[in-house]
Amino acid sequence: MISIKQVLPVFAGMGLAMATAATAQEEEAEIVKAPPRYQVELLIFTNLDQARTTAEILRMPEPEIADILDQDLARDDILPVEGIASEEAAEPEAYWQAVEPGQYLLNGVADRIDRVDAYGLLTHLAWQQAAPDVSEAIELDLAELGVDARLVDGNVNLFKQRYLHLAVDVKLLDAAGDAVDSSGFADAFQVFGAPKAIPAITDSRRIRLEQIQYFDQPQFGIIAMVARVEEPEPVTEP
Repeated sequence: MISIKQVLPVFAGMGLAMATAATAQEEEAEIVKAPPRYQVELLIFTNLDQARTTAEILRMPEPEIADILDQDLARDDILPVEGIASEEAAEPEAYWQAVEPGQYLLNGVADRIDRVDAYGLLTHLAWQQAAPDVSEAIELDLAELGVDARLVDGNVNLFKQRYLHLAVDVKLLDAAGDAVDSSGFADAFQVFGAPKAIPAITDSRRIRLEQIQYFDQPQFGIIAMVARVEEPEPVTEP
């Protein structure tokens, strides 16, 4: 016959094991892993050669732009979080964080576009953010990101929908903030009562990290690249 004195140590050992497992689960739950962050970089430029020609929407880069893109270096390195700048960017609750120009990845491409007479560089910007699910993603206004609202209007959206996607909805304006006539001619040539056509790019692309994406419209274009930012160490909540 097994006595109560023989059974008690068994129950005590089981209780200790259960308490240890529960403590381990609580400690594991306290470790919060930060979501992956990405650096998004955009070049927006006008296409001066096609400003007065066809309104056809081209999806492939022109040979000159394709040549510029081919010259750009392929990057395999991971971006450091130290690229973040400004007091606003230091706030952990900020949805996006600004990046210093010295941390831009496409400076070489921007310089080459700026030297080509057929193109006019409107803006070059970059920021860092997480990529939430498409149902939770937030469109970032270009003006909020620092783009001159007199030249370009619109928003961008980085999100995940099984794969990583970048969506752009951008309109080209003139220096006064008015829509540019897609035909390239003055308002006098507009049909009376007809709305002014606004050169715009509304598109969404599946993104492969460190690879250049080209969004094309006859009057202007957008070059984009998304790169992974080094993840910070997991934070243990107090």
